[in-house]
Amino acid sequence: MSDATLPAKVSRNSMAQLFLFAAPMLPLAMLTLPLGAYIPPLYAQAGISLSLIGLIFMAARIFDVVTDPIMGALTDRTRTRFGRRRPWLLAGAPIFAVSAAALFFPPEGAGALWLVGWLFMIMIGSTILGVTHGAWSADIAGDYDERSRVQAVLIMTSILASLCVMIGPALAERVVDDPVTARASLAGGLIVILTLPMVALAVFGVREPSIAPTQPNLVSPHNAVLIALKRQVFLRRLLFADFMQGLAGGVIVSMIAFYAEAKGVPRVAAQLLLAFFVSGLICVPAWIWLSFRLGKAKTIGISSLVSIGLLMLVALAPAGQPALILAAFGAFGSTMGVWIFLMKSILSDLIEIEEKETGEPRAGIMFALFLLTQKLGGAFAVGISYLILGLGGFKPGVTPSPEMAVIIIAITVSAPIIGHAVMALVTLTWKGDAASSG
Repeated sequence: MSDATLPAKVSRNSMAQLFLFAAPMLPLAMLTLPLGAYIPPLYAQAGISLSLIGLIFMAARIFDVVTDPIMGALTDRTRTRFGRRRPWLLAGAPIFAVSAAALFFPPEGAGALWLVGWLFMIMIGSTILGVTHGAWSADIAGDYDERSRVQAVLIMTSILASLCVMIGPALAERVVDDPVTARASLAGGLIVILTLPMVALAVFGVREPSIAPTQPNLVSPHNAVLIALKRQVFLRRLLFADFMQGLAGGVIVSMIAFYAEAKGVPRVAAQLLLAFFVSGLICVPAWIWLSFRLGKAKTIGISSLVSIGLLMLVALAPAGQPALILAAFGAFGSTMGVWIFLMKSILSDLIEIEEKETGEPRAGIMFALFLLTQKLGGAFAVGISYLILGLGGFKPGVTPSPEMAVIIIAITVSAPIIGHAVMALVTLTWKGDAASSG
């Protein structure tokens, strides 16, 4: 297979094209936070133990170990007159929307089997949409800085989506009698309503780069993954750091409601996340500017070191002081998303290297790898955190003892500190960044 069979890259996209392209990120990003923060308490309130919920979430994510690389290979190998990415987005959208409706609006008496069935279904839908859209983002970015630009628009869209899905719950939790159900219902409603129209905007509003017909690639998806990992040492290190950051982010999201209870402000959990994401959205342009000057990897490393210091503010914020706790989360949020969008931009650079080496499309498989590490990190976060809380006798909605409050706060901040430390070590010691190495 020659390089001529690979997609022709677009050197620069208009902002209108990028925002149309980013539209599917709205429902995808809207799912991320509620899935960890709102769904577990909803089903715990229905009578399922925290330990069992943790195990269910871990099992669902481990399921992605098989499905994500397969989906990456399928979208890379698809050839239709309508494109190779767009048909999969159209197929995944209804699966995603229906599963969200069932998961966020369970009928009375729904138990563990309902959670298992629909959680696995929404994982399938999000895999189809997420892997395909991620691979498409590599197709449309043509050079080093354009990849950062594309990924920056996607992360800003993701942050905006997270803000939209949090505003309603943040307002409702202060006035409703059942904030747990209200949070899930408001978030789920937005996801269900927006999925189909947002996917349609990208599918019918953005053209795919043309690609010549090719012979089927006989290398299995999982062998292609192993080949890429063997060829690129930094890819292996970045994947491990990404897993640790996925674990860290999953802990923050899954523990936020319990952290708020431990700090004596149980009705501001959604507001804490809102402050976190607003700060992140505001600061993204500054981090993009810095990455153009220092390089992507060095910028990620610097932001991770800053994050470690800000996490100490989150840990030490005085209990019973909502304004100070909100300020601490807002400060921590200033670095939110830096590693995500710059890491994906670096990944697009590595994809270009891999495609030149193999002469075959690799965007789907390699983006699947990174989605997989984030998902696994998030799954282990929910599983480990909830298992610890369950074994410790913590009961949702019950004011924790001083000893339990210390444990909750320690769980909330320790994983992110470790995750950022690993990410800083990996990125600050890499010499292969095109910008920073000259």
